[in-house]
Amino acid sequence: MKKPTKNIEFQKAYQALNAEQKKAVDTIDGPVMVVAGPGTGKTQTIALRMANILRQTDMNPDAVL
Repeated sequence: MKKPTKNIEFQKAYQALNAEQKKAVDTIDGPVMVVAGPGTGKTQTIALRMANILRQTDMNPDAVL
């Protein structure tokens, strides 16, 4: 069961992304390459993608990377 506060935190962070970042986060199957300059949100995008994979699947967190 999803914890409500975690879902709210995820949604808040997700809403701050631009369209391309959301596309990367929403892609839960297969690899995704995130290429951008410094300070553009690469780490945030990858972290949210990992969180989304764990929210949407029954994948073991140790198997995400």
